[in-house]
Amino acid sequence: MKIRGYFDDKYEPPAPFIRAVVISRSLGIEQAVDLHVDTGAATSILLDKDVRRLRVDAKKLKLADRSLVGIGGPVRTYVIDDATLIFRSENRQGVAEKLKLFVGVHDLDRLAQEQREIMLRLPSLLGRDIIYRAKLVLDKSRSEIYLEM
Repeated sequence: MKIRGYFDDKYEPPAPFIRAVVISRSLGIEQAVDLHVDTGAATSILLDKDVRRLRVDAKKLKLADRSLVGIGGPVRTYVIDDATLIFRSENRQGVAEKLKLFVGVHDLDRLAQEQREIMLRLPSLLGRDIIYRAKLVLDKSRSEIYLEM
């Protein structure tokens, strides 16, 4: 089954994204999130913008065994143990992938306003933990991106 994505022209060069519904029964979450397809990210992670939008209370989560570091620097890293990502295939079927979904929270209060705004623009990531479960096709010349599950 193919799960189509899109290129977001807000980024230069345009960045590949795939939409998924994030579900966590323990947190009462069932919301769509646009995930940047990032082969450089070991794990899928929700970052500050989506953490706020989904109203994830990191204090209710357990700390991850390891902290993650990325372009935004080190982040306090938590885990949603009961997460499922639901992708919609071309034929409109839902494809469910269970995972330990990481949650990255920057210490925004310690940042200058400009840095804070940058951190709040960083997209959540679809990492290799999910990408490796599928075939990834990424062909910008044809405006084509999809996961084949």
